[in-house]
Amino acid sequence: MVMKGREQVFHVVSRIVDRRMVMGEAEKEYFYRVMRQQEAFSGCEVLTYAIMGNHFHIMVSVPVCPGELSDEEVMKRMRYLYGREKMEGVEEEIERWRRLGQKDREREYFSRMRGRMYDLTAFIKDVKQRFTRWYNDEKGRKGNLWEERFKSLLVEGSEGAMSRCAVYIDLNAVRAGIVSVADEYRWCGYGESVAGGKRARQMMGRLFDIGVKKRSWREIEAIYRGLILGKAVSGAGGVKMDLVHKRLRHWTDGFVIGSQEYLEKFFSDRKAEDGMRWQFRGAVPLPREIGEAGLMGATRLRRTPMI
Repeated sequence: MVMKGREQVFHVVSRIVDRRMVMGEAEKEYFYRVMRQQEAFSGCEVLTYAIMGNHFHIMVSVPVCPGELSDEEVMKRMRYLYGREKMEGVEEEIERWRRLGQKDREREYFSRMRGRMYDLTAFIKDVKQRFTRWYNDEKGRKGNLWEERFKSLLVEGSEGAMSRCAVYIDLNAVRAGIVSVADEYRWCGYGESVAGGKRARQMMGRLFDIGVKKRSWREIEAIYRGLILGKAVSGAGGVKMDLVHKRLRHWTDGFVIGSQEYLEKFFSDRKAEDGMRWQFRGAVPLPREIGEAGLMGATRLRRTPMI
């Protein structure tokens, strides 16, 4: 689903093997820390998230890589991942390669690290693998912790699509009956932002600062709270958003969500890339209760040769 050469937004879901409820408070805190560390390293941006007992949701923006990063910038970002002792070891190894004239080893190393940046698959893989290693060490277990690779849904980078998807993610704990209101849940983007988290507030602002004058946090929170509570605070009559609060398979099991124009552009790009005809099967307008976003969701794709 990657559309090369442009920033993209994805809703990612991954579940613990056998749906086991292994994520207690300590596990959620560690997962959160790893997620933020990988975010700082990779250049991918976590717009919101929900860390649950047996799965997680992350809404990720993947920017276009801003050209070749210098070795110094790569090393700077690596410090978000590794402690002082490990970084000292890395720096000593690189210095040894330089003394021995092993430029190929040095170039290969930095190329491998750059390959983990601005890439959705690498970002999610690194988060899951780091968490698995820590969890297995803590529990004295071996083997994979996750039941599958991960699911990803491409989301149009518009205020309507991104904000509705973010609301769906932030309401996970409410739908599960863990809390009565979303901001009471510590391990979601909305809960973190209401508690004063600077990064969470910054990323929530990204949902609503598209093509408009930059809004204050108070304005952003008021709009988002309206969506969270089931009412659009702007628009005619406060449109009910009840179906955003329900488990709707378009948000988790689909391929793409966006306007009709966005879906048509998606297909046009796919056809131009590989000469195949792409068609959505199951592309339907999302229920009108979603509000004024005019969104469509596709749950199936058909790909056939062009004649």
